[in-house]
Amino acid sequence: MTMNAEQRGNGTTGERSLGAYLHSHLIAAAAGERLFEQASKAWKDTPHGETLTRLTGEVGADKAALYRIAEELGLAIPAYKKPFAWISAHLASLDPLNPLHGRSGAAGHLELEALITAVTGKSLLWKTLIILSRTDRRIPQDKVAHLLDRATEQLRALENLLLETTTDRFADTGA
Repeated sequence: MTMNAEQRGNGTTGERSLGAYLHSHLIAAAAGERLFEQASKAWKDTPHGETLTRLTGEVGADKAALYRIAEELGLAIPAYKKPFAWISAHLASLDPLNPLHGRSGAAGHLELEALITAVTGKSLLWKTLIILSRTDRRIPQDKVAHLLDRATEQLRALENLLLETTTDRFADTGA
């Protein structure tokens, strides 16, 4: 039988599990940031370009916030894992779902779905940290709640973009 944080008496979560979890999200955040950068470029000269540019900045800020939280918890990503973040970011910049960085057709649609999936994962990270903050006072609940609110707004904006542009993306152009 495992003991929860209250039973251990120190009011903190398991360092190894939490560290591995945060490190995985930090690696994924590097890839997510690159996906947003590529999408922002593809949509730059459209009515939705400003939205994607704003979301790209927020995603970068969210990644930085996660780095700070991990550091404050004494769980900064170790040097041997940093190359994985670099590799994931560079693979994401190739944008395998949308290698031509277009907005139309299935590739453009899949790219938007990937952005929604990335933000959904981030949202679940923040929800997990809020739950853990109930027993681990080191986790800044207010800061994480703010990040969750922002992720919720990011999801709303991305879903609106996806749905508003779906018909155009799948229009028969005769080609």
